[in-house]
Amino acid sequence: MKKGLITFILYLFPIFLYAQQSYNMTLLGKLDYDIGVNDVWGYYDSYGNEFAIVGLENGTSFVDVTNPDSLVEKAFIPGPTSTWRDIKTWRNHAYIVHDGITEGEPQGLLIVDLTELLSGNITYSSFIETSYERFHNIYIDEKGIAYLFGGDADNGGCLFYDISISPTDPLFIGSYNETYLHDGMVRGDTLWGSAVYEGYLFAIDVSDKQNPIIIGGISTPNAFTHNSWVSDDGKTVFITDEVQGASIAAVDVSDVLNMEIIDQIKSWSLDENVIPHNTHVDGNLLVTSYYCDGVTVVDASDPYNLQEVAYYDTSDSTGGTFSGAWGAYPWLPSNNILVTDRQEGLHILRLDNLNFSSQHLETFLDLDLYPNPTVNEFQLNLEHISWVSIKVYNVSGELVDVFINSSNPKSLIIGSDWHPGIYFLELENLNQFHLSYKIIKQ
Repeated sequence: MKKGLITFILYLFPIFLYAQQSYNMTLLGKLDYDIGVNDVWGYYDSYGNEFAIVGLENGTSFVDVTNPDSLVEKAFIPGPTSTWRDIKTWRNHAYIVHDGITEGEPQGLLIVDLTELLSGNITYSSFIETSYERFHNIYIDEKGIAYLFGGDADNGGCLFYDISISPTDPLFIGSYNETYLHDGMVRGDTLWGSAVYEGYLFAIDVSDKQNPIIIGGISTPNAFTHNSWVSDDGKTVFITDEVQGASIAAVDVSDVLNMEIIDQIKSWSLDENVIPHNTHVDGNLLVTSYYCDGVTVVDASDPYNLQEVAYYDTSDSTGGTFSGAWGAYPWLPSNNILVTDRQEGLHILRLDNLNFSSQHLETFLDLDLYPNPTVNEFQLNLEHISWVSIKVYNVSGELVDVFINSSNPKSLIIGSDWHPGIYFLELENLNQFHLSYKIIKQ
């Protein structure tokens, strides 16, 4: 038996929900730009000052966000015109890459000293080798190894540079070039690579930087693997496919030779064709930027039962376009979340209820679904549920069945004509919140 705190809270605050296009999140501050915006990363200094590093189509903006109601741009570094910039930090330096450019000179890997950022005094340099000029993404691991993804070197795989010894003079230590990697992250000696054109999540052993080896892989639900992030315990990787109608998916990677997709969840809106962009893990939460749908927060404490617990829509864009939210950064000491919207600029958001979790959902949502698994059909008891629709997807993200609440039935029988396999049942309540469940037809 499950119940949802979602239903309870929405009953108390329906006017706020619709007026602000948000739930369980509050806008604290906003900074507009007169140029297109892309990714964002956060940084904080030893005095507790917090900053957003914002990628723009014409450069990089550095914003003091310590007081969200009084945002101040501290510095700006002009750069070549590009739709794509990606940023990571290591200690008191920022590392910025861009992809294809339409105007200007490439900057390669832009290295920025942030030591005096509060006063607006920054120094920077471009690190460019003859073999490359651009990259799509960058990740820096806990050892100070920078991984440069999806560039114009080799096969567009990943180059490895040690920045731990000399932050402004990266040392090349190896590369991976079996497949193009659009993005990735590293935990320990495992690189979780998003091979977007193959539609695969790859586990790559990078313990020997001169000889990285693929040790496992899995096809992602919509076969356009854009982004991946591993859970704190290392047992689950969460991925996004950057295509219309895709979900955030949880992948059990406890056995890299036998990875399994264990749950999927879509964003809050009624639009079936919105596109997820990047998901990040913050403890038990997934913070995900969605084109047209803003940012969503999902409780992943039980990766088999992902539950959306908050969202904030950053723009009026709707449907399956690449407008709206691009990036989200959830790791500032204040717990404020940085979100960039391509048209609407930088947003500083607060998650209102930090204690919201799937345990609360289990207490408040009264939905009986049984037997699960089954060889025949599923019984749904809906006596205490205010619902609008129930949609069922297969593991590939294809819509299998739809049930619309036209007569307020107390129960439903579903699944009698489904083929054996794993399905994801998504229930939408009166306030457009989605609750998802994994069900198995044997």
